[in-house]
Amino acid sequence: MRRLRVSYFNEQELVEITPELKRLLKSCIKYAMIAGGFDEDSEVSVSFVTNDRIREINSDFRNIDAPTDVLSFPLADNCEFDINPDSGLYTLGDIIISTERASEQATEIGHTVQREMAFLVIHSTLHIIGYDHHDEDGEDTKLMRQKEREVIAKLGI
Repeated sequence: MRRLRVSYFNEQELVEITPELKRLLKSCIKYAMIAGGFDEDSEVSVSFVTNDRIREINSDFRNIDAPTDVLSFPLADNCEFDINPDSGLYTLGDIIISTERASEQATEIGHTVQREMAFLVIHSTLHIIGYDHHDEDGEDTKLMRQKEREVIAKLGI
């Protein structure tokens, strides 16, 4: 992969979105794409929101009236991505993270918010490029978890 453009949108004030965090998340996206077998020049957007905002989005798009940690919105039909004519990059989709929920989960698990957000971005990137885990203990879930662990190990997080 030669080029990866990540656009960041911050709609919250709980977690500071530093240049260091942006670099980490971009690396997470890049290596999740590579681990997932999608090694094309691409662009992705990442938004940081509150629990109230992610709850609203979750309700609107999934009919689930509750906050969640992360939502993924792939912009492809059957992993057939469009190329943005302005950038020449594949437009993969949007990742939306509730920094409130990520902070809560980090505290529950006992690691940093940055590490939790890195995991959520890896997880969501795999969703965007076609991986899923609806079968709970099935092969799809095992494969997705393997790819997550592979990226986490590669990045040392």
